Amino acid sequence: MSLTDTRHISFYKSGETHLVPTHGQVERLKGKLKVRFTFEKGNPASEIDEVVVDNTDGYIRMVTSKGKEFNGGPLFDQLYVWYDYIEKR
Repeated sequence: MSLTDTRHISFYKSGETHLVPTHGQVERLKGKLKVRFTFEKGNPASEIDEVVVDNTDGYIRMVTSKGKEFNGGPLFDQLYVWYDYIEKR
């Protein structure tokens, strides 16, 4: 298992930091990169099933499984670093 496939993402909830196992599924198509980050099912700390990150519009875009787009915050920062690592490989 490589760092491309699996990592732990930290979530801060109720005054505590929780590490949640997260898996990345990479898809490359015509120079564009799309990564689907899935979080451990049933983990109350994450409250998100998955986040899709892509650069199809010329910028990094993150969308949750519920369709909410976000571009800042601790989760964005952690996933951006991971996405950047995958992109440079």
